[in-house]
Amino acid sequence: MTTAHHRRWLATGLAHAFLADHEQPGARTPDALLARARVCLGCESATPEWLVSMAQAVATRWARQGLIDTVDSLVQMLVQRPEWASDDHALDEDDETVDDTTTYPEPMSVGDWTVRHWLLRPARMAALPWGLQHIERPDLPTASDWALWLGITTERLHWLAHPSQHWREGSQRPHATVANHYHHRLLPKRSGGLRLLEAPKAELKQVQRLLLDRVLARLPVHEAAHGFVRGRSVHTHAQIHAAQPCVISFDLRDFFPSIGAARIRAFWRCWGYPEGVAQMLTQLCTTRTPAAVRERLREAKALDVHAAKRLASPHLPQGAPTSPALANLCAFGLDLRLEGLAHRFGARYSRYADDLVFSGPAPLAQRFRQLHAWVDAIAADEGFALHPVKLRRALSHQQQRITGLVVNVQPNIARQDYDLLRAELHRAARVAQVDAQQRAHLQGRVAWACQALAPSRVAKLQSLLAQIA
Repeated sequence: MTTAHHRRWLATGLAHAFLADHEQPGARTPDALLARARVCLGCESATPEWLVSMAQAVATRWARQGLIDTVDSLVQMLVQRPEWASDDHALDEDDETVDDTTTYPEPMSVGDWTVRHWLLRPARMAALPWGLQHIERPDLPTASDWALWLGITTERLHWLAHPSQHWREGSQRPHATVANHYHHRLLPKRSGGLRLLEAPKAELKQVQRLLLDRVLARLPVHEAAHGFVRGRSVHTHAQIHAAQPCVISFDLRDFFPSIGAARIRAFWRCWGYPEGVAQMLTQLCTTRTPAAVRERLREAKALDVHAAKRLASPHLPQGAPTSPALANLCAFGLDLRLEGLAHRFGARYSRYADDLVFSGPAPLAQRFRQLHAWVDAIAADEGFALHPVKLRRALSHQQQRITGLVVNVQPNIARQDYDLLRAELHRAARVAQVDAQQRAHLQGRVAWACQALAPSRVAKLQSLLAQIA
């Protein structure tokens, strides 16, 4: 075992000891941390100075920052401590064998010590953050508990969340042909190029749907988020900015792929789930786009270098039932800061998925560059990026459109969009037989349009739809 390996192994044992029973009263004091570390190393009679220093450092870290550490993060902190400086010799396993009468010197450096006892405790739920204790959450601290709750076997759950799904691809590596739980579709965009849709297969989709209905849908999102939220819609999003002298819109680039596995894992940890369960839930909700799909997007010039890196890493897939809810929850900080920014500018703010909209008095248009700079900086600080092209600023004498609706007076469909839909329905009504998929598509468009139309136009569209065979 090399010095680096021994150092990490020893730090892992100490991290488990420090984290053991950390939720008990008084368990985070330097003396309590030192007592557990001494049991871990088997040095109850004589405590080395470096161990006292490490316990004090951990206690100070938790007192200042709160208990934000996992085993991995605490190990990373411990291996970077200056106490290892005296450990300048490697462990040598090839030393000559000595008899039982050999006397050993008192271990002085860190590398002379070893883990004697592993202080492990059963996984358990952590307390919810302040202000969220009233929200119900499933008390499921282990993978077997989750499997029973989801109605599948533990083996099947581990298969769906197997870490090999996130391993990097390689032609010479055995995990290059692991089972993929997603269908990948490339859909044409109206503006040109291709859009990637990553839809989970039936079994994983059912598990994700249960996570959405039983857990994620019960968690509060920011009031400014209107996309994929029960009781809110495109219409409520547009209504906020109706009849405003100035409307300014920004667009987030690669909204779902921008949210990586680290942020999702931190979200589950924040809601009190143990580290192992948080990792499992993260693997259920994220995916890595295969290299062949990324190459096809590059050929279509629909992928730049940064977007390719995001797709190559575990991210929220656009097409999974859990992705919209998780994206809204992870964007809570973004919405909070942008709402405060809008208040400083005397404006209103709301977000529908990746569409950020500000509206307010006419002088807001004169401060567009200043607002743009602030929004860009806040989005970057929150892990997102603004699309450099999709910036829109419209005054009251111009057509103000938000997510397909005109909001100059009240949310309404543009006249040209209404005429186009009516013409399509008229043509379909004159055909002897219409494909069921096409009729369902037209039915969906009519239902969406009827939310923001006058009753006379609603009756006209529904009458044309009824004539389609």
